[in-house]
Amino acid sequence: MRNLKIELPDWFDVFSVICARGKEALQWDLPEAWVHAELHAELKRRARSTGWVPFPTEVPYVTLYPVHLPKKTNRDWKAAGAVKWVDLCLRSEAHNAWCWFEFKVRHVREDKWHRNAPLQARDAFRKDVVALMGLDTDKTADTWAAPDTYTKAYWFEDLLKPCAESLRSGRHHLVTAFLQLDSEFDPAIWEEKNLIEQIHKWFSYRNKQVSHQRTCPGISIAKLVQPLAGNRSLLVCTWSLGSKDISNNP
Repeated sequence: MRNLKIELPDWFDVFSVICARGKEALQWDLPEAWVHAELHAELKRRARSTGWVPFPTEVPYVTLYPVHLPKKTNRDWKAAGAVKWVDLCLRSEAHNAWCWFEFKVRHVREDKWHRNAPLQARDAFRKDVVALMGLDTDKTADTWAAPDTYTKAYWFEDLLKPCAESLRSGRHHLVTAFLQLDSEFDPAIWEEKNLIEQIHKWFSYRNKQVSHQRTCPGISIAKLVQPLAGNRSLLVCTWSLGSKDISNNP
């Protein structure tokens, strides 16, 4: 019998290690791709001790609450959901547990051209949170096993199809992280109450558009008390759901 308890990676420690070795790289104006590759490398290094093995590429999942709507000619998203590619997907095969991880990295700018950047960053972040809240594991498993022409890739057969059935019965952990470079969080924007309110607003908007209604799950929000190396701030949202909670198939 599988042990149902498994610890998620220590996200704050993972990001701390990455930031400490990325002093120059994080000065690049668009550092998210570098952080993405380093996250995969660091999580892979820790896999033996954590039990979490990251997939070597972004993988698709079906969400009822997409960030961007697909073309009507491609997919009836209100009935079938939309496909989104998650930044990182980790699997603990021993526990049949899955971790779906989205993240954003943003610089803070003080000039007039970037005045609205913090609000835009929060908007992008909350949409990633809600997209994961719309995860449908049965539809995702179907997509991994038999992708449509707009989603398929040559590596699905070897990498995703063998795991598809495990998705239906697995335990799923959802994580979104926001790494802000150069400064501490503005409490007017990133204070927990304000952030949850914004997440609920977008969830409610998307939820009213689809045929399958859900209840917004409770999430845990954690922020570092002390900034990471280089005055970088990190916020992490987490929640966990059983497969029965996130499937809409009969």
